[in-house]
Amino acid sequence: MIRLSLLCQCLLVALLLTCLGSLLHGSGIVWAMLHGNQTLPALQLQLLLQLRLPRLLVAICSGMLLSSAGAAIQARFRNPLAEPGLLGIYSGAALAAALALSLGAGILPVSLAGFAGSLLTLWLIRLLASPNGNGSRLILSGVAISALLGSLLTLLITTLPDGALRSITFWLMGSFSNAEWPQAWLLLLATPLVWLGLFRQWRLLNALQLGEATAFHLGFDIRRGAWLVVCLASIAAGVVVSSCGMIGFVGLLAPHLTRLLTGSDARRLLLAAPLLGAWLTVSADWLARSLLAPAELPVGVITSLLGAPFFLWLLRREQESPRA
Repeated sequence: MIRLSLLCQCLLVALLLTCLGSLLHGSGIVWAMLHGNQTLPALQLQLLLQLRLPRLLVAICSGMLLSSAGAAIQARFRNPLAEPGLLGIYSGAALAAALALSLGAGILPVSLAGFAGSLLTLWLIRLLASPNGNGSRLILSGVAISALLGSLLTLLITTLPDGALRSITFWLMGSFSNAEWPQAWLLLLATPLVWLGLFRQWRLLNALQLGEATAFHLGFDIRRGAWLVVCLASIAAGVVVSSCGMIGFVGLLAPHLTRLLTGSDARRLLLAAPLLGAWLTVSADWLARSLLAPAELPVGVITSLLGAPFFLWLLRREQESPRA
């Protein structure tokens, strides 16, 4: 295993370099600096401060939130194939936000609607799950609610005119193109709070990886602690989906890659995985802007192209492990 401090340092350097490249790519700022311009033209400065910077911050925070939530969910359910959308939170946020978009709401009302949808979905899961928060009941409840909400979302999309349909479809595939400072401030506030809440539960998460019965006999309050982990992970997923749509596979990819490098200790995972997740989302956003410039791909397409083959490899690895 790689030393945690060395891994975090390498990830931090890679993230900073990628952020710098994404921030300055195609803006004309580097060209102006090479030609000795001491002051930036107003248009370039506006592009940097009002478009690129909030977009970059949203991408960083989204990656951190999704990877932190993914690491916690995988430990909670003892399943390396789990990810933040497992409980149907994505579908709830997407349906509410799509409904707000279909009514012509602006970016901020859409984000608020999406977050409200994620909280409502979490409440429905809590009603359907058993009182003691049994993992199997939680997953089954989430799958059922996700299927129902996905059907309602499909029904909504089929009734919309072409203009609204294009906007909703692009948003549902995940995009940072509409990122503005209100969303950036929301994510900058939510990211440290959610991460700190999850990190404080690292001992419980380590115990849960040994089984709920073992964690109970070690003295942990399973009912309260496990639900707190699920709530925090769901809030993280809801905030991201409500702000920029569904960014798939980051919550699966980043924690599992980190686990391969550092082991299964939740403390180590929650320190390193957010840095890797942020690097993945910033890199995916840079690629989405660059591959077909001046056109732009949805970020969710890039993360799915990276994550889907990795998921299939994980699935095959899990199938072969009992025979090893």
